[in-house]
Amino acid sequence: MRTMRRQGKRLAVVALFLFMLFMGYFWPFQIGLDEVRAHLPSFLDREVQSVLDRLPPDKDKNLKLPLPEVKYQCDFYYDCVVGLGEYNATFWILNNTGKDDKFVADIFAAELIMGMTTRVSTEGGDWANAPDPISMMTHTNEIYKTNDSAHAYELAKLEKADYVFVPYRGLFTGWWLPKEEVDYAKFNDSRYFEAVFVDDNVTIYRVK
Repeated sequence: MRTMRRQGKRLAVVALFLFMLFMGYFWPFQIGLDEVRAHLPSFLDREVQSVLDRLPPDKDKNLKLPLPEVKYQCDFYYDCVVGLGEYNATFWILNNTGKDDKFVADIFAAELIMGMTTRVSTEGGDWANAPDPISMMTHTNEIYKTNDSAHAYELAKLEKADYVFVPYRGLFTGWWLPKEEVDYAKFNDSRYFEAVFVDDNVTIYRVK
């Protein structure tokens, strides 16, 4: 009986994954997460709630599938995600940083940095398999968004980051962060950050 119950849970998880894959990439209309949860088995609904409980207060309301920041706002299916300046920055990183140096970066930049230089970032790659990825997403998002330079510095130090990679575009930190909501001025606070690389659409700051 236990074996059958265990197999039933596994099948439910696989079915949920396939459903979310379909909803995220092929389903043309949005549906509220609450509507989906109404039909989930109780053990899966508890897992969903445990994730929602760890989200920032402004990120856990009115969630819809597919996530609008992925499908409707980023448009990364069709457009370049990272700019030429970001690509150029990887050569500077390769020649001027240590292999163990860590970057604060959104998912798109982090994938670029890791692919071109093997340096790790707060997000991207296997970051989702690390302990508490929601915390890393939240910290990364806040580092870019806050107007408090000391707070951004403290979070960067908490994540053991040596550099902050700051592109001038909308960011995908796990949530869509429009360019207009990124506070760039705080990185000019020389008490906490130092600009070490500047190109057309990106600046890299060393965390002091």
